Amino acid sequence: MVKIFLDTNVVLDLLGKREPFYQDAKLFLSLHSNGLARLQIAESSLGNLYYLAFSVYKLPHSEFVMNKFIMVCDVLSGGKEVIYRSLESNFKDKEDALQYYTALANKSDFLITRDKKDFKYAEEIPVLSPQEFFAS
Repeated sequence: MVKIFLDTNVVLDLLGKREPFYQDAKLFLSLHSNGLARLQIAESSLGNLYYLAFSVYKLPHSEFVMNKFIMVCDVLSGGKEVIYRSLESNFKDKEDALQYYTALANKSDFLITRDKKDFKYAEEIPVLSPQEFFAS
């Protein structure tokens, strides 16, 4: 079974049903439902998701939607080594570095994001957009 790490922006597309990105993001749930993939997210991303879902976008039924999503995902931790690696990395956005190194430490097969440019230093895990993933 393939392990797919979802960047915060893809999760937010899914939770907030943000168009035109929602349809692509929703396909990952189908993979999970059909037993073809394990969906993963960094524990460190949850704080950002909470803030965005509850405070910024004020998503309807935020608690229900967030709870439902977390039930189908593996919530990954990285520990101090991941934190140190992200701080020492060449990533401009250290939050993206934290997600990347969390995915790497947990042996994710793919990292899915809509902001591939932010992961230009990612060399050990394929970084794809949702469209690229489903086209391959």
